[in-house]
Amino acid sequence: MPSRFEYGPQYRISFGGPLTPAVRILLIVNVAVYLAELFVVRLGGPEAWKATLDLFALNPVRVFTEFFVWQLVTYMFLHAPGSIFHILFNMLILYMLGCEIERFWGPKRFLRYYFLCGVGAGIANCAFAMLQSQTVGASGAIFGLIVAYAMLFPTRTFLFWGIFPLTARQLALLLTAIELVSLGALSPDGVARFAHLGGALTGYLILKGMWDPRRLLSDLRWRIRRRRFKTVGRGGSRSSDASDNDRFYPYH
Repeated sequence: MPSRFEYGPQYRISFGGPLTPAVRILLIVNVAVYLAELFVVRLGGPEAWKATLDLFALNPVRVFTEFFVWQLVTYMFLHAPGSIFHILFNMLILYMLGCEIERFWGPKRFLRYYFLCGVGAGIANCAFAMLQSQTVGASGAIFGLIVAYAMLFPTRTFLFWGIFPLTARQLALLLTAIELVSLGALSPDGVARFAHLGGALTGYLILKGMWDPRRLLSDLRWRIRRRRFKTVGRGGSRSSDASDNDRFYPYH
């Protein structure tokens, strides 16, 4: 007769769990904007779509010279109307990763992090990809979510392409490596690699607290004090036991 209670690790396949409030809002807004894009293209034609891109897509030249700074936010909600996979992939990752991150952080912190990663991705793209006339898509913010998930839940397992099991940390490193290799190939493929890397870097800096100068200054002062501090044993020499314990002090 089988035991009523089974011990040991339990495995299940999940795509993100119940929908959370902030992720729901982002999904609704992105899908609504995409439907509006299709409406503009269908009724207004290429000229109307071009005018929409000129105003809301990320254009480095216009951001720097004409101060179209709102494009650092609006570009995140635009997706290529000619390819359903562009928005589908981004929204799928947003749902799969974002729901669990939001449950861990709460809606306010999650939305703040999402938008900061998207803006950071846009700034990186403007700084290093001036030749890209227009950029659209939420991929920069999505890469920030991938980094956050890898740092919050590093051992969670994903099936890459539905076949290869990778932990969240390995998946984040693999995707970042793919972006770096693709960037080094210098082959124009229409993908905003700098935006992807910028979103990932922004997320990493936020989670490490490197964006806060007060925290950096506090850590620097602490390290300086630690170097000046010595544990002196009997006879005026540094104690070996104290030295061994000091190696495991949590503020190293």
